[in-house]
Amino acid sequence: MLTATRGARRRGLSIAAAVLAMGLAACGSSDDAAPPDDSNATTAGPSAGPSSGWSDGGFKVNAADLKCGSKAADPTRGVTPDSITIGGLAYLTSPNGSSMAGTDAGAKARFERANAEGGVHGRKINFIGVLDDGQDVARNTQQASRLVEQDKVFAVVPLMTSNTGYLDTFCGNVVPFFGWGFNQGYCSTAIGFGITGCQFAPGNIANNSLAYSVNSMFEGEPASRTVAFVGVDNDSARAGVKTLAAYAKAGGLDVVYAENPTPAAGLTDPTPVVQAIMRSNKGAPPDVVYHVTDFQSTLKLTTALKAAGYPGKQLSPTYDPRLAGLKDLDGAYGNVQWLPAIDDSNPVIKQLLADLAAYAPDQAPTLSTMAGYYAADMFLTAAEKVGPDLTVDKLLSVLNNNYTYELPGALPETRWPLNHVISAPCSSVAQIKDGAWHVVGPLSCGSVIVAKK
Repeated sequence: MLTATRGARRRGLSIAAAVLAMGLAACGSSDDAAPPDDSNATTAGPSAGPSSGWSDGGFKVNAADLKCGSKAADPTRGVTPDSITIGGLAYLTSPNGSSMAGTDAGAKARFERANAEGGVHGRKINFIGVLDDGQDVARNTQQASRLVEQDKVFAVVPLMTSNTGYLDTFCGNVVPFFGWGFNQGYCSTAIGFGITGCQFAPGNIANNSLAYSVNSMFEGEPASRTVAFVGVDNDSARAGVKTLAAYAKAGGLDVVYAENPTPAAGLTDPTPVVQAIMRSNKGAPPDVVYHVTDFQSTLKLTTALKAAGYPGKQLSPTYDPRLAGLKDLDGAYGNVQWLPAIDDSNPVIKQLLADLAAYAPDQAPTLSTMAGYYAADMFLTAAEKVGPDLTVDKLLSVLNNNYTYELPGALPETRWPLNHVISAPCSSVAQIKDGAWHVVGPLSCGSVIVAKK
């Protein structure tokens, strides 16, 4: 029986629908590349290091090979002597209830602080807000055209969409965009900059950061933990389960179950799935269950496993500060690509929380809010480096010429042009315990692993 109140549970479902949707998108593999074949991979141990200096495994990217690398026909579009026009594009609403709501507030807060500090070389950011495509392909394309042709933006910040209809317009007009790289428009293009890189690596690339995440949930020395991956029966989650399983093996974990038994419409009876998981480790339960399902199914399976006496850990790509009060999730872990804004012991998080309090006081520091904030910061940092003579071509030249970006301990280092093709091999782990989130695995990075030829 669920222990959360009906009202709290309904609020939790609506809050977390977007959170898990983002996590599923982030763990999927590209449509045209198979997940890494771990049998041919150079396996690295599950140790992890700081959020900068991670190993690229020898993988290199030539900026000249990227798409959308032409010169801008209007390189000073949106730039005046005293302003830079910036607009965003995201699914702030959607038919299924999941959204990037809050990403606009995060970007606005960062831009407002920049303006209060004098702007970028004397130019204030004219932030016209974020257009909502509602997860509609046609609207996504139309609004991309509006941003360029009508609003004449210099760059799109943040860009947080599940559709890539925008890409032809942005590529043809050479419009840089910044956000969370969970759609394939961020990958192999010279104009898309994801705050953790492109989330759809080629089929011969893996990383071992998931092994660190798993081991951080246990006390003592790292060991070969057993993991079960359970997903939704749809294309995205099947690719996600397959890729995560390969990444886990690349880091030395023992994958004992990697299936997609949850119907796309949701899990009605969790009993068969619970029974399969509880016997997956040679007749015994695994150390960790990693959920790659919709939130309702995750919640149902989480409580069913608890009721069945499951003794291990339960992990998912879910984090939202407003979920802490859901008693059904007490003890559950969230796997995040950056440091969640749980406290202000990290100076970056302290500044982020202060900016939200000053410029978006009603906005919680959710993943979408943080992604919008960090996308704005990434743009501002690069534009500052260009200098007073700001043009699209000069911005892209700076970014694609061995540029690095990092917020120490909070957002991992990315390297450009490398991260146009792969993601940073980094993550953190938080846990809900006694009604609050706690960091149990601080942001750390593993290594990129390239399959042997």
